[in-house]
Amino acid sequence: MAAPPEPQDEAPGEGEGLLIVKVEDSSWEQDSAQQEDSRDSEACRQRFRHFCYRDVGGPHEAFSQLWELCRRWLRPELRTKEQILELLVLEQFLSVLPGGVQDRVRERLPGSGEEAVALVEVLQKQPGTAWPQGLSTVSPV
Repeated sequence: MAAPPEPQDEAPGEGEGLLIVKVEDSSWEQDSAQQEDSRDSEACRQRFRHFCYRDVGGPHEAFSQLWELCRRWLRPELRTKEQILELLVLEQFLSVLPGGVQDRVRERLPGSGEEAVALVEVLQKQPGTAWPQGLSTVSPV
């Protein structure tokens, strides 16, 4: 029995089941999605933190709604334990800052504790930033 003839008309890789895919840079889409995710996450955090027991029909419903709001905020299906801890510590850090500073840092939606600390340090160096006595590490000029 003779071997099947070799196809000589085909280009290399043709007919071998190869698929060529064009890869496009979508980093700007990711940045936009991350900003939107931050705003959405912040909205979920606020709903979780401002939840009111009297708005629901009892303890079971209250617990269920709090569980769902917390899950939407922390998104454990997407985040690691370390990332969830980062969010919790970041929130607590922001809550202990003086009011005006807290507002200015929150406006910038810091994505990490490191970013929030850097923002606070910049604000501390700006003249006219009101710091309660003993909190500023920058000496007056």
